[in-house]
Order: sequence, then C-alpha cells, then structure tokens
Amino acid sequence: MKKKLVSLLLIGAMAATMVVGCGKTSSSEGSRDEEQVTLRWMQFQVEYAEQVKNMAAAYEEEHPNVKIEVEVIGDDYYDVLKTKASSGDMPDVFMTAGYNEINTYKEYITDMSDQAFVDNIADGAKECVSLDDKVVGLPVQMSGNGIVYNKEIFDQYNLEIPTTVSELENVCKTLKENDITPFTNQFKDDWLLGQFYNYGFANVEDTVSYIESLKTGDAKIADTQEMKDTMKVLDMMLKYGQDKPLDAGWNEAAAMFAQGKQAMIFEGIWAYDTISQIAPDMQVGMFALPTTDDAEQTKMAADVNGVWHVSNTSKHQDVAKDVLNWIVTSDAGKDFLLKECQVIPAMKGMEFEGSNPLSKDVAQYIEDGNTGLWSWPLWPDGFYNESGKKLQEYISNGNGDSEATLQSLDELWTKLAGANQ
Repeated sequence: MKKKLVSLLLIGAMAATMVVGCGKTSSSEGSRDEEQVTLRWMQFQVEYAEQVKNMAAAYEEEHPNVKIEVEVIGDDYYDVLKTKASSGDMPDVFMTAGYNEINTYKEYITDMSDQAFVDNIADGAKECVSLDDKVVGLPVQMSGNGIVYNKEIFDQYNLEIPTTVSELENVCKTLKENDITPFTNQFKDDWLLGQFYNYGFANVEDTVSYIESLKTGDAKIADTQEMKDTMKVLDMMLKYGQDKPLDAGWNEAAAMFAQGKQAMIFEGIWAYDTISQIAPDMQVGMFALPTTDDAEQTKMAADVNGVWHVSNTSKHQDVAKDVLNWIVTSDAGKDFLLKECQVIPAMKGMEFEGSNPLSKDVAQYIEDGNTGLWSWPLWPDGFYNESGKKLQEYISNGNGDSEATLQSLDELWTKLAGANQ
C-alpha cells in the first residue's frame, strides 16, 4: 500500500512537473509571440499623412504587440533618408519612387519575391518594383499628373477638353477674353517643373530606350523634338498665367486656383485633397497635357506613385513584411488603400472606389491604354530637382532662349549620369 501510494505520489509529482514545465514553455512562447515590436515607417506622400497613421493604428489594434511610428516628410524626404542611411539609422519601412531609385538604395532593400502579395501586383506596376529579377517592394498606387481644370468655368464658356496644343491655346484665348486667368503656375516648386518636363520624355516613342540613349550619348535632349515641344507649352502657360509664377508654391497656387478666378493648373491627383478642403464645392477634372497638334500623341503621364520597401537593416523584417501583406489582403488594409486614400490600385483584384474626380479621370486614361511613363525615377540621381531649377532660371530670365536651356539640361544630364556611375 505504501509502495502504491508512493508510486501514485511520484506519478502525481511528475504530472505536476510536466504541467508546470508545459506552463513555462507555453508562457515563454507566448512571451515571444507577444514581444513588443516598434517599427519605424517613413514615406514622402504627405497627402496620405493622416491616412497612413490611421492604417498604423488599425494594424496595431489587430496586433497589440506592434507599434508603428509614422514619419511623413515632404520636400526634404530624400535628404533625410540619405542621412539616415549614411548614419546606419534606416527606418524599418521606407519609400522610394521605384525604378532607378531602387538602385540608389539597393544595399538597404530586402528581397520580397517570396511574399504573398507579389502575385497580385498589376502587370503595369511590376517593372517599377523589380531589381535584378527580384521584387523588392510593394507599389502603393497608380497615379498621374496633367492639367487640373475647373469644370464650372469650362462649362460656363462651352469649352471642350483640348487634345492638341492648338486647342489648348484657343481655350486660353477664350478665357483671357472673359477676364479669366487661364493658368495658375506653381513654379516656385522645382520638383513640379521636373514633373512637368517629364511630358517631353513620356511623349517619345519608347521612353525607356530613349533614356538609355541619353545615357550612352546617342541622343541629346536639345535635339529631341518632344523636348522642344514641351518648352513651347511651358511658354504658353507662362504667357497665359499669373504674374510672378516663381512666387507661387503649392499653398499659394492652391489658394489662387480654389478662388475660381483661374481655370487650370498643372498638378497631380493628390491636389484634390487640398483643393477640396479650400473649396469643397468646386468641380474639377484632369486631362493630359497636349504638346503637339496630333491628338493621338496626347497621353496622360501615369505610373506607380510610391513604393514601400523593407530595410534589410531592420530587426523586425518579418513583422514589416506582414504589415505590407496585411495592407493588400485584410479588409482593414484594403479600406485604407481604397476608401481612405482612394488610390488607383496597383494590385490585381482591386477596383478604384474613391470619389477623387482627378483619380477617376486618370483611371480612365489607364483603362483606355492612353498613358506615358513617369520617367523621373529612371533619370540620373538629382536630375529631377536640378532640371526644375534649370527651368526656373529660364523663367526668371524672361523665357527667351529655350535652345540654351535644353543644352544646359544635356550638360546637367551628362554630369549627373557620370557622377552616378
């Protein structure tokens, strides 16, 4: 009886030990599962600053052990990112414009080819996020820029959407005759002039091949008709724009345009958020910038706008990847993209659901296959802003010698292309 009792006690003790041991293991695993993780998230899309913070909060609610610190930086984004890279302080998730900019930061970028979202990337967005046959980022959205116009003014004077440069000038003349300033020119911003001049690149027959020819010296900006045509359109916008175009950055330009006394402004789909806050009842649309009298050559400049990357220096790469997958697979993540940000989706199986009328117009150009590339991510590093500064010099000098400006752009391209090799 004693032996049996002892045996039972031993068995009980062993069982208790096993339970305690299991409890410790379970507790340890739970501790690992619930390890507090802080991700630093940095991007340049200021138009989605609040939305991305809401997205972070939604992810945190579903994953209580994760905190996402969001930093949204506008004009100085790349300066800050380069400083962080050089000091070994890269954020866990960061943004580029894709294409060449991936090369600039390739030593910090994680290969995500094995992630679930990869198969759902839209065909038109894959090249932007690829490097050496690997997918290294999640495309945020498709986007576009062109001429934003006041629909009420166009309706009031029975103006049709211009599809040629002659039609655009006739629209300007009609507006001028009726004391409406045709263009609000936002040329204090060099980046916007860089985007504007992309239309010269987007309108060549094969943009990618053309850029390669510029890099090898087989082509010159000053010898390219599409570049000359774009300078003529710039001259037209200056002729029919407000005085002192270099005094107006986005805030000033948006305020002027929203007053309803100026009919058009060169901008992107992101402009709607600001315009609608100032003038919520204003009816606006967007059309492609015409640069020739051949309507078939008039295409909307559209492409991926923003790519999220996971830094290979991150201590929490798996969590960062999970956030990106969550954005395109979960209901809350999709709501962030399609309802809060109202993006033109860059993923298969998603449809544009937003109310942004500029996005609707760009989405239609994309659906019609009537678009050209956003080529600035393929340019030599620095050409984007520096080309805008060259155009600012042209404007400040009275926009007289466009040939000299084009030659200076060639010199700038050669200098920066050599520095980036």
